[in-house]
Amino acid sequence: MFENNNSVYLRAFEINDYKLINKWHNDHEIMKTVVGNRVFISSEKDKLRVEEAIANDKVNMFMSICDKITGEMVGYTSVRDINWRNKSARWGGIIIGKEHWKKGYSMATGTLILHFVFAELGVNRFYTDYMEGHIISENILQKLGFTTEGIGRQEFFKAGKYQNIVRVSLLKREYDEKLKG
Repeated sequence: MFENNNSVYLRAFEINDYKLINKWHNDHEIMKTVVGNRVFISSEKDKLRVEEAIANDKVNMFMSICDKITGEMVGYTSVRDINWRNKSARWGGIIIGKEHWKKGYSMATGTLILHFVFAELGVNRFYTDYMEGHIISENILQKLGFTTEGIGRQEFFKAGKYQNIVRVSLLKREYDEKLKG
């Protein structure tokens, strides 16, 4: 378990987390803000994914986001494509259950993830993508100190049109400077 003085803590997936994850994966309102195509995922497939994440993954880490007071799982996040040689990793984003929106969980999770990847994993470059026009993601990533690297033009088809993605990154030295400043 990893926590700070924020409203959330992170923990490893537990097998029964797949039930909430599947609920969120099949919620159109949640998934319309996520990079990538919308797909329908069975609970069995999500259960297998959670089992695989628990048992076998060496370059991806999946974590449940839990409310610090209640212990309730309110979402999940991941660190993906960990490149141990080049010290880089990709943030898989944040999924928060609709009933927990607008409570500050995403920003709190962001600060935890940054500390984890830079202080615990020893990553030098942390990057992610978000859907162009998704103001919440843009604002959180800016507040966390990420820098825009570029645009993936018409990266995927969603909501009846081709969507652009925005690639952003944060370097360890930038993170350290932000902590000092």
